[in-house]
Formats: sequence, structure tokens, C-alpha cells
Amino acid sequence: MLEREAIQKKFRIFILLSLFILIIEVAGGIFTNSLALLSDAGHVIVDLLAMLMAYFALSLSRRASTKKFTFGYYRAEILAAIINGFVLIIITIFIFYQSYVRFMSPEPVMGAEMLVISVLGLLANLYVVIKMQDYGKKNLNVRGAYLHVLTDTLSSVGVVIAGVLIFATGNYIFDPLISVIIGIFILFSSLRLIRESASILMEAAPENIDLRRLSLDIGKISGVVEVHDLHVWCISSDVYALNSHIIICTKGSRSTNKVISAVNEMLRSKYGINHTTIQAEYGCCADGKGVHGH
Repeated sequence: MLEREAIQKKFRIFILLSLFILIIEVAGGIFTNSLALLSDAGHVIVDLLAMLMAYFALSLSRRASTKKFTFGYYRAEILAAIINGFVLIIITIFIFYQSYVRFMSPEPVMGAEMLVISVLGLLANLYVVIKMQDYGKKNLNVRGAYLHVLTDTLSSVGVVIAGVLIFATGNYIFDPLISVIIGIFILFSSLRLIRESASILMEAAPENIDLRRLSLDIGKISGVVEVHDLHVWCISSDVYALNSHIIICTKGSRSTNKVISAVNEMLRSKYGINHTTIQAEYGCCADGKGVHGH
């Protein structure tokens, strides 16, 4: 399971860096009259909120389970991820609208100054993205915050490109054009985040676990004859649960416990499934070898 306490410590640094980016981009956007910089600054505000939300969700997920919340508070991370996804979509709509206004009536932009400020923002964003990348692969809540910062980094790249083009050509149309391209990327990332979060809330099987192969692996364990009523779902993006019925070819509670322990060990080591409920049923096999199925 992902070490949430270590991630929280990193998040404190990420939050401070995002605050730094916000200050220089708001001031720079007003000074240079750049929509791309101001759009990026608006996105940084949401980055801050996303990281604060992710930080809070991580804190909540570390709380012990209770009589009411028997699995603990892991789902708080999924709720935070969904909220982040919808907020990103709202940002995209705002960027599209502002870009349309600028397309219809281009406004002068200070290209050189815009370029310098955007490079500073890009460097700070790159640091955060590189440091968050590994965590984002393992935890959907962290990925929600990571996507915010990643899209903001791409926004910064776009702003740098726009600054170069405006400085080189004197054509201000590149400012809203780059903003639209950034908005499209944010939209697709947001929809994917929402889809993955909804799958967890609907208790779909994890995408990285093949149920047929998992059933076959259980069936290969000595003493297991058949696997049926197999269910696997995510409590959080990195916390899996399973329940199943297995027919066991053995007698006595001690032998049954050995088989179930072997199944649990395989599930833990090969699939990372730590929460299991396995109901043993008894069958007979003439040659002592079970046939597995599902």
C-alpha cells in the first residue's frame, strides 16, 4: 500500500511552489495583458485547491476504521478525485470562452515579458510534476492533483510557445490559440479521471487485474477444486478487496485453514489484494487433484 504519510510531506512543498507560481503569473498576466498567463494563473488557483483537497483526503484516509466506516475513509480520496475532475472541466469551459472573446477581438500582449514570466512558472511546475509522477501512478486521489499540475505545466509550455511566437511575429492571435489547445488537453484528462473514479464508486474490477487469470491462479493452489462467485473491487485506487467461494478437496479445519492461507498469500504477493473474504465449501476429488473453474 502506498505510504500516505510520505506523500503528505511532499505535498507541503508542492503547495508552497504552486503559491509561488500563482503570485508571479497573476502579477505577470496583469502586467503583460496576457490571457494565456491569466488562464494559467486561474488554473494554478485550482491546482492549490486540488492539492489541499488531496492533502486533506490523504489525512482522512489514514484514519482508523470505525463501527460505521468499517473499511476506513479511503473513499474520501475518490470523492476528492471526482471533485477535481469536475472543477477541471469548469476551468476548460472558462478557457474556451475567454479564448473565443480574444479570437473575436485580439488584444495586444507584451510578448517578451510574458515569455520571461512563463519560463519561471514552467520551471517550478516541472519540478512538481517530476516529483509527483510516481505517486500519481499508484493513487487516484494523488493523480487528480497530479493532473492539475501536469495540465498546468503544459499550459506553461503553451504560454512559453505563445510568448515566443508573439515576440517573433507580433501576431497576438497565438495567445488565445494556445489557450484552446491547452483547454482540449485538460478536458480529456478530466473526463478520464472522472471515469476511473466512477468505476471505483461502482465497485468495478480493477483494470490491472484479469479476473480469469486470478481465478486460474487460485485454482492452481493445492486443495482447491473450483472457484466461483468471485468478486474483486477497489476500496481506493491502491486498496483492493476480494470475496469468493472456493470448493476445497480436504477434510478438517486445520487443512482448510492452510489452503485459505495459501490463497491469501498468493493474492497478497501477486495481486496486492489485502482485504479478502473466502468461503470454503467441501467437495471430493478421486485423484487428489482439483480442477479449477469459475
